[in-house]
Amino acid sequence: MVLTRRSLAAGVSATIACSFADSASAGFRWPGGARAAVSLTYDDGYDSQLANVAPLLDDLGYKATFFLTVENIDARATDWTALSTRGHEIGNHTLTHPCMLKDFSAGRFLREQIVPAERYFDTHFAGAKPRSYAYPCGYEGLGRGTNVARVHEYLEALSPTFLAARTVNGPPNDPRDVLRQRYFLNAYEPTYDIDNRELALRYVRKAINDGHWAILVFHEVVEHRRAAGDTSKAVHREILEGLSGLPIWCAPVRKVFNYITGAT
Repeated sequence: MVLTRRSLAAGVSATIACSFADSASAGFRWPGGARAAVSLTYDDGYDSQLANVAPLLDDLGYKATFFLTVENIDARATDWTALSTRGHEIGNHTLTHPCMLKDFSAGRFLREQIVPAERYFDTHFAGAKPRSYAYPCGYEGLGRGTNVARVHEYLEALSPTFLAARTVNGPPNDPRDVLRQRYFLNAYEPTYDIDNRELALRYVRKAINDGHWAILVFHEVVEHRRAAGDTSKAVHREILEGLSGLPIWCAPVRKVFNYITGAT
């Protein structure tokens, strides 16, 4: 099965509600004595992220990963470039954010979505390459074949270009599995269906208990939640402030990935 955020609905609830009695990943040491890593990721390149996310991140001293869609950010490219100079990672979220992927081969997806987006990012952002990637709409397959064939087709498009790829599903990442699963990094959208801080913090506590890497996903961050996927400013602040007292290392996806793969 090709996983999407909808297929996670039942599974993630069980994951984060389970007993935290599992032992931490044997022998893995996070920086500064932390017991887990957390990456804050923001998808699509909404104006609300510039207005409501970036200032709070800067105030709290957190560095995040912004997975940007070119057509969403072009009107404010200068502002996004400025954000990237403050230590935040810029990841690729394609040129136009396609969700209908059945007509794409690996070659067509590269030509129409990956290559032009990479050229744009090369022009506007000076960050290290290869970049990380996030699957638009959480869909992990291209074309019309079997699920296995569709996943393989997508990997053909991604693997020559990207360091790693983030999904929207699954429990916190075991550092022992990260290199093998580099194009399917687990992540969680804690406010996609409900505007509440508790699911995010419980997911992070699970990572702490197990010594794992939690990747949180956010989209629009607005004054008041209007639709699925939105996070209110108040709840977003509660989540980030709730992280501050926990024994975690908070860093962008690329930085955590490179630390893990260099340390394992």
